[in-house]
Amino acid sequence: MQHIITSGCSFSEATGTHNWPGILQQRINIPMSNYGASSAGNSWIAKTAIHGARQVMNSGVAPDKIMVIVMWSGIDRKDLFISRKDTPGYSNLICTGKDAPNPINFLDNFLKASTVDGYLLGSMSAEFGNMNVKEVKKELIMPFFSDEALAIESYENFLRLQWFCAAYGITLFNLTFMDIMHYPEPWHVETKEMLTKDRYRNILPLYEMLNFDNWLFWKSTMGMYEYTKDNALPFAPDLQHPDPPAHIHFVENFLLPRILPYINTL
Repeated sequence: MQHIITSGCSFSEATGTHNWPGILQQRINIPMSNYGASSAGNSWIAKTAIHGARQVMNSGVAPDKIMVIVMWSGIDRKDLFISRKDTPGYSNLICTGKDAPNPINFLDNFLKASTVDGYLLGSMSAEFGNMNVKEVKKELIMPFFSDEALAIESYENFLRLQWFCAAYGITLFNLTFMDIMHYPEPWHVETKEMLTKDRYRNILPLYEMLNFDNWLFWKSTMGMYEYTKDNALPFAPDLQHPDPPAHIHFVENFLLPRILPYINTL
């Protein structure tokens, strides 16, 4: 194994060294590229994982020596691509806050807001310190994208990454930040009633094409949030983001035991 690509949302943020990608790199000492971004949606995650893998292959690393590990995010999140050239009021949408700059572009330094073009991340309610972003999303997304439409887009991104990795022989592991398999049921509801595939008829054909052999769930359909809660691990003050000790526990007791056999045999 010569390189690992990771991506995700704030649970996987590239600016952090005490989240699961940073801790994983410390434990296995293999070069890694992390594209995690605060409030990133599944479109960003799929695109950055593919871009990162291509960059590594172009540097001379064989595809079968590359591993991709993504932590899929909220299905209600919708990334919008904008550009200074074609988007009216582009300069009014730029948010330069260090915690969540917007728009960002993985072709550049995505830790800083882009002045040329990029993606507005987050859900319909995401502000990033810039109310204009929230209003643009509210106007462009909410009237036209139903829960089912957003779910279709996410499942297509799951498949996009799956098929890319399969085509090149890249090892892929899928994590989730929360239980997204029951969307749109609220994340904080203890007992989930219906899987997304059973709720929406347009999801079932996509679901049936997913290779769940490389999905690492906690308790059937759950993610890192539920893992942290069930193991009585600490959360940040917002009670949603796992604290560093939870990330360490997750890597050492959940993630590493599942991926080490693949690392040692590649």
